[in-house]
Amino acid sequence: MKNLLTISFFFLLVATTLTAQQGKNKKDFSYWDTMMDVELDLKYDPFTEAFNESPTFGRKVAKLDGKKIHLTGYIIPADLTKGRMTLSKFSYSSCYFCGAAGPESVVEIEAKTPIIYRMDKPISIQGTLRLNRKGEGTEYDPFRLLYILEDATYYTED
Repeated sequence: MKNLLTISFFFLLVATTLTAQQGKNKKDFSYWDTMMDVELDLKYDPFTEAFNESPTFGRKVAKLDGKKIHLTGYIIPADLTKGRMTLSKFSYSSCYFCGAAGPESVVEIEAKTPIIYRMDKPISIQGTLRLNRKGEGTEYDPFRLLYILEDATYYTED
């Protein structure tokens, strides 16, 4: 009986810990989940003379266009001479550029000031999300990522 009580207590402790971790991760990645609301179609682009993926953004993610959001992920340097960086939902070893994730899992960062980072440590960044799409006064740019985080700075919970 005593062993049964001990085993039950152990499983209860493990279940409580896992539930707490799931809640934390869900909060950290809520915007990442919303950003998966995009479909990519191959279309011929006469400018690049190639077939490029053309995005069609869903309603959920379209509502975030122009809104201030925060994301937690891993910095991947893109063009350090121009200060361009990419934030990836996944670490460098399993990111979009390594072929292990989709283009909706990365965001182009346009930082207000230089962001100091370590590639192996997650970082939280906030800024204004812009969707790379054809719209009123804008054109889809096939040379940029699907998402752009403008005026990016460090994010801290208040």
